[in-house]
Amino acid sequence: MTESEFAEKFFAELKKKVKGLELVSINGLEVVTKLKDSDNYQHFLDNSYAEYKNEPKDLKNVIEKYTFASKDLFLPEEPIQLKRIVPVIKDKRYLIESSKIIENFENTHVYEKYNSELYIFYAEDKENTISYFTKEKFEHLNVGIETIKEKAIENLNSVVSKMERHGENGYFMLTSGGDYEASLILFDIWNKENFPVNGNLIIGIPARDVVFVTGTNDKENIEKLKNTINEINESGDHLVSDKIFEFKNGKFELWK
Repeated sequence: MTESEFAEKFFAELKKKVKGLELVSINGLEVVTKLKDSDNYQHFLDNSYAEYKNEPKDLKNVIEKYTFASKDLFLPEEPIQLKRIVPVIKDKRYLIESSKIIENFENTHVYEKYNSELYIFYAEDKENTISYFTKEKFEHLNVGIETIKEKAIENLNSVVSKMERHGENGYFMLTSGGDYEASLILFDIWNKENFPVNGNLIIGIPARDVVFVTGTNDKENIEKLKNTINEINESGDHLVSDKIFEFKNGKFELWK
């Protein structure tokens, strides 16, 4: 299925869920829709199409999942709920690409720098989607960024499923439900007791649903880590970073 065919199928399914929805345009994986006298809505299908390409037989479920998420765009706006705010890890690429798509994105959305490559974005964990919010909506909460970070990490602890470590011989994968694995870098879990590796802890977070861990002295597993990061960045979805990070002085920094 081509990008345009996938986009057409996405719109057809979304139209069933949103009464009165009109199609404005389809340009590759960008679908623009309109509901009555409202502004246009942009739907970017890169992640959903990547999921479909990796599992073509799962087309129906992919379309269903993403149209359920998109239909929430058309619901009446509600105030942000502090108990739903979660931290989402993104990299420079996300900031650059989002700024090309959304006017003044850097100045209107709520995020802070984590290290030289990564950013912590703040979003609402809703039933069908993860919703990034603007500074304008955030200001109505009357709380500072430090408070929001503390609360978001606390909320994340209740949102993620049970964390599980997979692997052996100094090479591990950490999973916790599929949506927020990358955000686990903010937890206080990064030590040799939890991850017995050769050297200092280094990680790869190529996509939001996986964290790979090994050690700075483990040449064989470092090559394995590099290859895995490259493979996922070439064909995966919900990408986070193509870099490796080392745990130093209580946080992860770019590994050189």
